[in-house]
This record gives sequence, C-alpha cells and structure tokens, in this order.
Amino acid sequence: MAPTGAWAGSKAASACLWLALCLGLAACGAAAPADAPRSQAEHADAVALPEPLVELDGEGLRARAAQALREQRIHTPAGDSAVDYYLALRDKEPGQIDVISALGELQPYVVIAGEQALLDDDLGESQRLLGLLERMDPQAPALPRLREGLRSATAARERKAREETQRLLAERADAAPAPRAMPGATSAAIKADAAASALAADEAAARASTPAAPIASAPAPSASPPPAAATATAVASAPARAMPRLIADASPRYPLPALNRKIEGSVEISFTILPDGRTGAARLVSSEPAGVFDDAALAAVARLRFEPSGQSHAARRTLNFKLPSR
Repeated sequence: MAPTGAWAGSKAASACLWLALCLGLAACGAAAPADAPRSQAEHADAVALPEPLVELDGEGLRARAAQALREQRIHTPAGDSAVDYYLALRDKEPGQIDVISALGELQPYVVIAGEQALLDDDLGESQRLLGLLERMDPQAPALPRLREGLRSATAARERKAREETQRLLAERADAAPAPRAMPGATSAAIKADAAASALAADEAAARASTPAAPIASAPAPSASPPPAAATATAVASAPARAMPRLIADASPRYPLPALNRKIEGSVEISFTILPDGRTGAARLVSSEPAGVFDDAALAAVARLRFEPSGQSHAARRTLNFKLPSR
C-alpha cells in the first residue's frame, strides 16, 4: 500500500506543476497583444515626426548631401543644399577627411554664387553666401573681397536712396508756385503756409524712401503736343513704373564643364512676367560663348518670382558668369 500512496502523491504534484505551467503560458499570451499595439504606435510616431537638419545622424546627412549634389543643389536653397549638409556633418563628426575634402571642392561654387549675387544687387543672398563661406573656411582668400563688395554695394544703395530723396525734394521745390504778396495777410497766415509746404516736402521724402513705390512728377498740361523725344521717353518709362517688384531672385549655377575649363561669359534672356508673378515664355536673345551657359541662365530665370500684378509684362535680363579672382 505504501508504493501506491507514493505514486498517487507524485501524480498529484505533476498535475499541479502542469496547471501552473499552463496558467503562465496563458498570462504571457494575454500580455503579448497589449505590447504589440504600443510598439506599432511608437514606430508610427517616429515616422510621422519631422527630421530637422540637426537631428539627422551621420548616415542621414551623407545621404542628403549626395542627393543634393545629384540634383545640383550645391548652395541653394538655404538649409537644403549640399554645403548645408556637409557643414552639419562636419559639426557632428569632426575630422572626417572626406567631408573636409568635399567642402574644399564646393568652395569655388559658393564664391562664384556670392559674386553673382553682388552683380545682381541681391544683397540678402550675398550676405547668406558670405556666411556659408565663412563657416566652410574662415581663412578663405575670397572672404575679404566679398566682404568689401557687400559693404560697397550696401553703401551705394543707401547713397542712391538719399540722392533720390533729394531729387524729389528739389522737384517739389521747383514745382511750387512763387510766393505772391497778399495785401492784408497776417504773419500767422504766412507761417501756416510755410508749415504746410514743409509738411508736403516731408511726405514726398517719405514716399521717396520706399523703393517699391517710385514717384514721378506729372507733366504740366500744354496746348501743343510734346516733342517727339519727350513722347518716346514717356512711353518707354511707363512700363518701367508698372513693372512688378522682384520678390525672389535666383543666382544661376555655374556649369561644371565651364568651371573646369575656366570659361566666362554672359547670356541675355527675354521672358514674360505672368499675372501671378511667375515667369514664362523664356527665350534666348544672345549668349557668349554660344551654348555654354544657356541652360543655366534659362533655369535661373524660371526660378524668379515677382509680385503678382494681375497682368503680363515683357522683361529681359542679362546674367553674367564670372570666375572668382584669386
């Protein structure tokens, strides 16, 4: 009877162990589905989050830089160019020889674009490219020349604004009628007239300081028709006054073959400013040398944006391609 009791006890213990094992597996199976949705949700959040430049890792920055080079986005647009990605990669992984070499090879393109921006009087773009070049190489030989060019262009623009203000004030003074003696006029009335004239001159100067709203004095009525030269000037200047304001300039990209062969030139493009401010119907007027810079000039004109005017305007632009002077 003893062996029979021992066998019965062993069988009961085995049954308890089996039951505990089944309950444990059931608990694990119930917990697994709860963890899976949380993992999927976390993965979805990671994909949906934006990926700013500063948060990209080294591999991501290298991939973005290579793609920008393939698409000829060497230094534009700001924050999404090959130079921007290589600079971020250099900050994240200092001392990488390939990154330093790439920035050295791209430096001439930034210099050329900065000089082109100065020629186009795009001082904002020139300042941005100057900052890129300073980050690429604080000892770059072209930096002093570009800084001086930007300083001179800024001073010239301010001087031109002052001269325009003085010219408008002089025109206002010339157009003002000569003072006539008025019997019985009191000194208070004379002072009031002088104050009104000064206020009108101040308003003219304020309007002159706004570049987007040029002012031209109206011609005096005349019984006889104006001379032919005056008529031609008036007709020619009318479209210039109505020309939409340029709100987004674009520097042309120097073609790699021309840069490698050290070729310079210029291209003149005629195009139409569309009612919504975009450009269209771009046509090559002349190019020197022929066929070298045509595509780059046409692409730059296509990126221009003007203030929408609701009308179409014919326009022309000459784009110069100059190598950086060493």
